[in-house]
Amino acid sequence: MAGVRTVVSTEWGKVADHGSGDPGRDLYWQGRVDQADEAGALIDASGRILRTTPACDALLVTGGDGVARWTLLPCEQARVDTVLARATARIAPEAAALRYHAAPDRAPLILIARPVPWAMRLLHATPGAAVVTLIDPAERPAPASQLWREAFDLTPSEVALAALLMAGHSLESAAAARDCRQTTLRVHLRHIFAKTGVSRQADLVSLLARIGRG
Repeated sequence: MAGVRTVVSTEWGKVADHGSGDPGRDLYWQGRVDQADEAGALIDASGRILRTTPACDALLVTGGDGVARWTLLPCEQARVDTVLARATARIAPEAAALRYHAAPDRAPLILIARPVPWAMRLLHATPGAAVVTLIDPAERPAPASQLWREAFDLTPSEVALAALLMAGHSLESAAAARDCRQTTLRVHLRHIFAKTGVSRQADLVSLLARIGRG
C-alpha cells in the first residue's frame, strides 16, 4: 500500500496527547481493546498507529533508527501493508489476517486487522480506521477462571479441569497433572457439559475461549 506509514514514530506521543482530552475517543478505545492484556493498536486510514497497548508495544520491533515497526523485513512489510489496506479501504473495508515474521530471529506472529464501523467512527469522532491485533501463537492466555465460575456456576475442581483442557491437555494428561483418576475427571467433565450446554470437548474449549482472558 503506497504511502502507508505502519510505524510507531515520535509523532505517536503527540497524537496520544492530542486525543487524550476527547472522552469519546478514549471511551471507544477502552471499550474496543482490553488494554491490560490484548496486543492491540488503533490505526488511521493511512496506516499510522494512533494508540497501542503495552502488550502490543512488547511485540513490535525496533529498527536501527530507534523507531518501532510491525516488522524489520521489507518483504514482510509489504504483506502487512496489503492487509492493512484491506481493513482501512474507504470502500468496502474488510477484516484481514496474516501470519508474518517481525524479525529473522523471532517466531512468527499473527496480525488481524478489523475495520472500525463507519457508524462508530461518526459517533465517536475517532480518526481510527481499523483496530489491529497481534497474536503470539506461543503465548497462552491466562484462563478466565473467575468468569467461567460465575457464568456457569462451576466448582473449583471443574474450573481446574477446564483450565487444563484449555491448555491443550487430554483427560489422561489432565489426570496426571491433577494426580487423580481419569474416572474422577470424567465425572467433572460431564458436570461441565451439563452446566455449559455443550457435549464435546472441542465445543467447550471454543465456548470458554470466547469468554476471554482472566
